[in-house]
Amino acid sequence: MCNCATFCRIPDIETDNGRWPMPRHAPMCEDYKTERFVRVMYDGSWCVMEPDDAADMIADSGEEYQTEDVFLSRDQFEALPEFSGF
Repeated sequence: MCNCATFCRIPDIETDNGRWPMPRHAPMCEDYKTERFVRVMYDGSWCVMEPDDAADMIADSGEEYQTEDVFLSRDQFEALPEFSGF
């Protein structure tokens, strides 16, 4: 059962100083669960992808992408804006 209404929320900590959207649940809530996603960077721009999608894109492209694992809740990932391309 979600207890988020009883938690004090600190947006800067929960969003990595505004880098990610605010999660639906507070980190101490029993319903707060993060998943591994991959931040793919190329030529000054970046996007966040599902790990399998990122691996497929990198393998098929032949470009030199930089990657970084990020751990977000599913609702944070879904709240990210659509990516228009590198």
